[in-house]
Amino acid sequence: MALVFLGSALVLAGVGTASAVPDGPGASQAASVTHRSSTHHSTTQHINSLQIATAVAAHRERHHHRARHAAAHRPLNSWSAITHAAAGQSNGPLPASDRLLPAPVSGPQAFLPMTPARDANAATIVQRALAKHMGLRSAVIAVATAMQESTLLNIDYGTYDSLGLFQQQPDMGWGTSSQVLDPAYASDAFLNGLQHYQANNPEWATQPLWQAAQGVQNSGFPYAYAKWESQAAHIVASVARGMF
Repeated sequence: MALVFLGSALVLAGVGTASAVPDGPGASQAASVTHRSSTHHSTTQHINSLQIATAVAAHRERHHHRARHAAAHRPLNSWSAITHAAAGQSNGPLPASDRLLPAPVSGPQAFLPMTPARDANAATIVQRALAKHMGLRSAVIAVATAMQESTLLNIDYGTYDSLGLFQQQPDMGWGTSSQVLDPAYASDAFLNGLQHYQANNPEWATQPLWQAAQGVQNSGFPYAYAKWESQAAHIVASVARGMF
């Protein structure tokens, strides 16, 4: 069966004009941004058009992984349901963990201008999330967190001894300075923390994004992660599609 990716897969129209964050490194407490207004309905409606295409790729990777290892896996809620959905048929919803936006976006959204360095760091985060078979929603949470903590730049400074994409502190057990400045290591460290949070919060995928991010980061500004959710979903969709 040939899968047809939706023509609007990478388009988010009708949300309005956003002001960009200044193009430079900054931590959670850093630069102020101009928010754009965005309704829950319109953002979720357009982002949902991305989900079928990206979820197909993510599920295909997990399906092949389980088959190669002859592992037991749940009934075909994954492959058959998604292929039907891609063809415009209804065969049940995707699991929340495999949706980019399984719940309404929280509050006004901001926009971060992307650069080659930011693209590369975002790709690393998404690749590590999918390699750990954590689903698209985990990738969105991770990318949004790094957008807030470092503007997706692998910075070698921060509050106290915070470093890297996620502003992880070596003296808090995140790893050595050189380790947390390695984007792949830093991504894995954040995702390991997110897995621990998820294990203790079964409804994590439908919680506001900031809540799951804060469950790992323990930031003094817990709600700040929310404003990156829409753009993070676009980034994850683009990276995931490019992987398959």
